Amino acid sequence: MKIFAFLLILVLVSATNHQHRLNYTKQRSITAVMAEVELKIKSHAPLDAVLNILTLFRDSVNEEQVNHDQIFVVELNECQGEYDFRNAEIQNARSTLRDSNAQLNICQYSKQRTIEQQQVNQQQENTFQQHLNTILKTADSESAYFKKRSRQYEDSLNSIEEALTILQGISFGYRSFSELSKVSQRMLQTSFDIKKTPIYAPIFNAFIQLANQGESVDLSSLQQVEHLLKDLKSAIKDAYNQFTESNAQSVAQFNSSKEKVSKVLSRLQQQYERQQVKLDKLSACIGVQSAVSNSASSKQQRNQQLLEQAEALCSTFQTEYNYGTQSRRNEIQLVNQLEDMVRQRFEQVHEAKPVLYYAKLKY
Repeated sequence: MKIFAFLLILVLVSATNHQHRLNYTKQRSITAVMAEVELKIKSHAPLDAVLNILTLFRDSVNEEQVNHDQIFVVELNECQGEYDFRNAEIQNARSTLRDSNAQLNICQYSKQRTIEQQQVNQQQENTFQQHLNTILKTADSESAYFKKRSRQYEDSLNSIEEALTILQGISFGYRSFSELSKVSQRMLQTSFDIKKTPIYAPIFNAFIQLANQGESVDLSSLQQVEHLLKDLKSAIKDAYNQFTESNAQSVAQFNSSKEKVSKVLSRLQQQYERQQVKLDKLSACIGVQSAVSNSASSKQQRNQQLLEQAEALCSTFQTEYNYGTQSRRNEIQLVNQLEDMVRQRFEQVHEAKPVLYYAKLKY
C-alpha cells in the first residue's frame, strides 16, 4: 500500500507539470498505465507482461520527445530565418533612412543657398534696371534738348540767311532797313537761344552803323556787313556741326551703356530662371527624400515590432519545449520508479513462494 501511495504522489506531481507542456498524445495517461499494471498484477500476469506495459509507455514518451525535438528544430530554424530577415530589413531601412536624410539635408541646404542667391540676383537686377531707367530717362531728356537746340541753330542760320538776302536787296534798292531791323531782332533772340551772343556782337555793331548812315550808306559798307554776316554764318555752322557731333558721341555712349546694362540684365534674368529651375528640382528632391525617409522610418519601426513579436513567439516555443521536455522526463522517471517497484514486488513474491494476495493499488 505504501508503494502505491508514493506512486500516487508522483502522479499528482506529473499531472501538475502536464499543465504547462504540449500534449502530443492525448490518449497517453500515467493513471491509465497504473490501472493497467494493477489489473495485470491482480490477474497474476507474468512480469514481462507488466513490464511490457511500462516499456510501451516509455517508448511512447520517447517517440513524442523525438517528434517534439524535430518540430522544435524546425521552429528554431524558422525563428532564426525570421530573425535574419527582420534584422536585414531593419538594417536596410536604417541605411535607407541614413542616406535619405543625408540627401534631404543636402537638398534643404542647397535650396536655402539658392534662395539667398536668387534674392541677391533679384537685388542686382533691380539695381541695374534702375540704372537702365536712368540712362533711358537721361537719353530722352538729351534727345529733347538736341532737337530744341537744333531748331534754334537752324533758326539762327535762317535769320542770318534772310539778313543776307535783305542786305542784297538794299544794295539793289528794293529792300529797306526796317526789314533788316526786324531780322536783326530775331538774330538777337537766336543768339541768346544758342548762347553765342559774343560772336554776334560785330554784326550788331555793323547794323547800328548802317542805321546811322541811313539812305546815304555806301556800297562798301554794305559789302563789309555782308562779309561779317557770311563769317557769322560760317561760325554758326561750325558751332552747329560741333554740337551735332557732340550729340552723336553722346548717343553712341548712351547706346553702348544701354547695351552693356541690357546684357547684364539679360544675364541676371537668365540666371534667375536657372535658379528657379534649380529650386523646383530641389523642392522635388526634398519631397521625394522626405517620402523615402518617412517610408524607411515606418519600415524600420514595423520590422522592429515584427522582430519583437517573433522573439516573443519563439520564446514561447522555447518555453513550451522546455516544459514539455521536463514533463516527459518526469514521466520517464515515474515509469522507471514504477518499474523498479514492480520488479521488487515480483522478487518478494517469488521468494515468499506462498500464494500472495495483492493489495489494491490506490492513487
